[in-house]
Amino acid sequence: MFDNRPQFLLLCLILGGIILSLYSTNPDWYSQAAVLRDSVILTWMVSLLNLAVGNGLGRLLGIRPRQLIGLLGIVFSPLLHRSLGHLLANTIPFLVLGWLVLLQGRLQGQSDFYAVTVTILLIGGLGTWLFGRDAIHLGASGLIFGYIGFLLINGYAEATLLTIGFALVVFLMYGNQLWSMLPSSNETTISWEGHLFGFAGGIVAGVRPDWLETIGAALNNLIQQLSVL
Repeated sequence: MFDNRPQFLLLCLILGGIILSLYSTNPDWYSQAAVLRDSVILTWMVSLLNLAVGNGLGRLLGIRPRQLIGLLGIVFSPLLHRSLGHLLANTIPFLVLGWLVLLQGRLQGQSDFYAVTVTILLIGGLGTWLFGRDAIHLGASGLIFGYIGFLLINGYAEATLLTIGFALVVFLMYGNQLWSMLPSSNETTISWEGHLFGFAGGIVAGVRPDWLETIGAALNNLIQQLSVL
C-alpha cells in the first residue's frame, strides 16, 4: 500500500510541460494512454466485485506461495484488493508510474509498455510464489514497485537527460516507499515479497532490452492470432 502524499506539484509541473510539448507536435499521443484508463476500470470492477463477495475472488485467485492454484495469482492478483482503501492507495501510483513508463517509451520512439508490464508480473509473481510467506498475496503494488525499479534503473542503463530526469522524479516521489521491500513482522498485511520481486522484475526489464524484444514479439504474435479467431 502506498502513501498518497507525493510531491504532486513537482510532478504536475514536469508532466504538464511534457504533455503540452507532445500535444503541440502530435495530438494523437494520448490514445496510447487508453491502456491505463482501461486497466484502472478493470481493476476497480474486479476489486469491487471481490469486496462484494467477501474477498472470495481474492482467496481463489490471489498468489498462494508454493500451491499450484496460487499460480493463477500471477495474472489475477494485481486486479484484486482487500479493501477500498487498499484499492485507492494503489490507483494513483499506478496511474502516475504507468504513465511515466508509457511516456518514456513514447518519447524514445519505443512501445515496450506491455513487455515491461509482463516482465514485472512474471518475475514478481513467480518470486512471490516461490519465496513468499504462507499467505494470500493481493494487489497491484508489486507491479507498481516494478515500474519504480524500471524507471530508476533506466536512468543508469539507458542514461539520457529524459531517463535521468524521470528517475529523479520517481525517487523524489516514491523513494521513501522502498523500505517496504524489506521484511517486517509489524506489517503483516503488506506483501514485502511482492514489492521486492516486483522491483526486481522492473530492474530486469530495464537492463535486458533483449528480453523485452522477445516478450514484445510473443505478445504481438498472440494478438495477431487472437484477431484471426
